[in-house]
Amino acid sequence: MKVFIAVDMEGIGGLVQWDDAQLDLQRRLMTEEANAAVRGAFSGGAGEVLVGESHGNMRNLLPELLDSRASFLSGQPKPANHMAGVDGSFDLALFVGYHARAGTLRGVMAHTFAGHVFSLAFNDVELGEIGADAALCGSYGVPVGLVTGDRAACEEAVSLLGNVKTVAVKEGVSRSAARCLPVGAVRKLVEETAADAVRHASDFQAFALKGQVVVRVVFTNPSFADTLEHLDFVRRVDGRTIEVEGEDYLKAFERFSALHFLAPVVH
Repeated sequence: MKVFIAVDMEGIGGLVQWDDAQLDLQRRLMTEEANAAVRGAFSGGAGEVLVGESHGNMRNLLPELLDSRASFLSGQPKPANHMAGVDGSFDLALFVGYHARAGTLRGVMAHTFAGHVFSLAFNDVELGEIGADAALCGSYGVPVGLVTGDRAACEEAVSLLGNVKTVAVKEGVSRSAARCLPVGAVRKLVEETAADAVRHASDFQAFALKGQVVVRVVFTNPSFADTLEHLDFVRRVDGRTIEVEGEDYLKAFERFSALHFLAPVVH
């Protein structure tokens, strides 16, 4: 069995704010929580595990501390952004350290890919990173069996994916404060739940958007839409909103991904 583990930062146990002074701590906590999921995956029956980075510059995991049984994919840019490396040969995906979409009440460090994206919808279904990444996996028929993060992220995952296991490692008091479980308890829960998810991989259904897909992006600043509207495949909707289309979800997502990296060039 092949398992893909995507690791973000904002939903990692013990972290509550973006803070450059905590980068060393952040990287260590991310790596060790990823290791908990790797241990669980192998314990549950995985024969191969690929760990993919989903945060910031995507060079956060500490190679010398990462479980040596897993390979890992680091750096950017890369196709499919967070889900680079996923294909139809994988049986299951696990999302570790994820966060709720932009604007979520008491979502710890909640955002959608970048601070300049106010909202993101595919065929009128508003998605954050949990949903968008799950749909990338679903394009290859790969279901998501586990989402870990703050309580708001776990609730979002269940509302979108239905039968998915979750581990709530903290509960938001505000966007930048949370009541956190002890780190040791978090790792134990992540390991146990990852193992259970892999053992029951056949119970999960892939989350997929079929056919042609229209992406609607609402930016925080009209200048971002101003920057992109002159591209011939971009339709300007209103002051902050653009739309693009793709013949399938993968094509639509790649267009969104490229545009959200290009948009801030105006600043």
